Amino acid sequence: MRGRERLGFVAVLLLAFGLRVYRLGADSLWYDETVSALLARKPLAAMWAHTARDIHPPLYYALLHFWRLAAGGSEYSLAFFSVGFGLLGVAMVGYLGRRMFGARTGLLAALLMAINPFSIWYAQEVRMYTLGVFLLLLALKFTLDVWKRGGWLPLLGYALTAAALLWTLYYSAFALIALNLAAIPWLAVKARRRLLPWLAAQALAILLYLPWLPHALRQALNPPVPPWREPLPLAALLAKLGMEGATALALGQSVEPATWWLLGAVALAVGLLAFLAPTHPRCKLRNPWAAGLLWVTLAGPVVLIILFSQLLTPLYHVRYLQLYSGAFPILLAAGLMWLARGNEGERAKGREGERVRGRGGEGAWRFFLGGLVFFLLVAGSFISLKHYHTRRFEYEASDDLRGAVLAIYERLGPRDAILIDAGYLYPAFLNYWPGPIGWMGRLSEYPPPAEAVGEGPVVALAGFVDGDPDIGWGDPESDFYAISREKTEARLMALFEDANAVWALRGYDTVNDPEGVIRAWLNDHGQLLYDQVFPGLTYVRAQGWRTAPVRGGLPLQPPQHPLTADFQDGIRLLGYDLSPDLGEIASSPMRLTLYWRADAAPSRAYKAFVHLLDADWNLLAQDDEIPGYGALPTDGWQPGQIVESNFVLTPPEVIPPGSFLITGFYDPATGQRLPLVSGEEQVVLMQNRSP
Repeated sequence: MRGRERLGFVAVLLLAFGLRVYRLGADSLWYDETVSALLARKPLAAMWAHTARDIHPPLYYALLHFWRLAAGGSEYSLAFFSVGFGLLGVAMVGYLGRRMFGARTGLLAALLMAINPFSIWYAQEVRMYTLGVFLLLLALKFTLDVWKRGGWLPLLGYALTAAALLWTLYYSAFALIALNLAAIPWLAVKARRRLLPWLAAQALAILLYLPWLPHALRQALNPPVPPWREPLPLAALLAKLGMEGATALALGQSVEPATWWLLGAVALAVGLLAFLAPTHPRCKLRNPWAAGLLWVTLAGPVVLIILFSQLLTPLYHVRYLQLYSGAFPILLAAGLMWLARGNEGERAKGREGERVRGRGGEGAWRFFLGGLVFFLLVAGSFISLKHYHTRRFEYEASDDLRGAVLAIYERLGPRDAILIDAGYLYPAFLNYWPGPIGWMGRLSEYPPPAEAVGEGPVVALAGFVDGDPDIGWGDPESDFYAISREKTEARLMALFEDANAVWALRGYDTVNDPEGVIRAWLNDHGQLLYDQVFPGLTYVRAQGWRTAPVRGGLPLQPPQHPLTADFQDGIRLLGYDLSPDLGEIASSPMRLTLYWRADAAPSRAYKAFVHLLDADWNLLAQDDEIPGYGALPTDGWQPGQIVESNFVLTPPEVIPPGSFLITGFYDPATGQRLPLVSGEEQVVLMQNRSP
């Protein structure tokens, strides 16, 4: 490149970079991304063992592991790894377009890739898709090298790249098969002497993949997870693919396919015009081979996926089109350039003495049509990007797992437990839980031995209720396991008998528990204190269930700190639990549970308060609430009823000597405090006497 062409490519790459880092890391990671984050934290041996029990090969996770060591583990840092390969993908699209159809087509292809919402979406995901797109384009580059001039270096480059693809994503096998279905006939007809070396390169790629092949075959033939895709009749699958796939390739997943599919179909039709676009004079391939190779790379794997879905098991999901999408902007650019009559191939023919038609008549309307399609695609892309960044369609937004986990963290009491339903959602919990965890294990293994429980809450992971016993291959280390309905209910009862409240992190639980056994049991045995939906792809939910109903309303055991204080209007304080105590090193947050009893039916819905004050009565921290997070107002208490009320305080790093905790009630309508029978307006719970 030289001059304006080089400046144009630099400008396109800068545009691509800007669009991919805009709001990078602003949203919560969704489930698959939290798996990436978890595996990147593991030592390589542990990561290898974990992926052998999972459904993806380990190369991406290994690379992300080293990237995390260098750049950190924030959402921004982890996603930036995908941005890098996304930029390499844009560069490869520009290179291949230039090589096959000329400089202008290459520049236009890179521009179309730079603004493509489908590409930008996955460039901001902590997953392996942009790595896969780049490697597939690189394999295409080495394929062209082999076809043009042969030699062992392009063959070695192809073999290494193909092996890396297989180590990155299983769906790349469909692309490599499709690529060979095009390459082998071409070599047999056009360059027979290169056919045997090409086959040898395929054998080398498989040889490099052999260490992982047993795991791949086991995961493919006997997946450790339950089926979560419903099989579709061929007609329904083709209709879904035609509408959803065409829209995604052209405009991404942030617009409604039912509204935008026609523009996607037009873009695919323009891509077919690449068969008419002259190839670059220096390109070894000639049409239809050049455009055919790109279409085989794009559509060939999809055809194979449809065949497998009909004959074996459902495999199609729109996200996997991303892996094969690198060929699309090249085809689209070649078709647009043919419409605009601006292809270098035609200009080269003109220099060789062939007549090139001007833009009068047919040329004028073709130029207008090409410009109109280009304008509509650019406008549609930016509308889609606006939807993507504003989350107009919540069902396509990333699940706010961060918000759901922190909602539980900010409300958890010192004697509360956590249930993760579905249990394999635990990577999200680990990624966003900011405090210690006392014990985490399968619900089927509850209760844990006392010596196995440390500081922090107990976290139980639900299994697949009445699922196939072969789920997770029976491996006790697997994320997936089956548990009977009877055992699920028995372990839930044990969990309720040991905790003041059980907090449920719900997501993907319709797969984990299709009959809703856990949901029904919680509704029947618990008292709902908190219920918050966090909109996104699966509508993750955080719920808090008071467990007292299973114990006839009685407390678990005597409060950690018994303390009797009688308030007016029939409310008695029985004591409290506090973790940590004021005299201990402060942690954030400080969790407090107060135990109340109604000696008579209170007349109003009072609000309880807890203040942490220093020796001079300056406020250090506070929390106010209607008991039970608003679910247990005092005017609904019955005589003799015992109620737990949780408070979470964020104290300063150092709690000064002489600081103390007080609690009481006030009428939220008037602000008037409810006095004790003795006349005071608050009770001192604890004083910090440490130096």
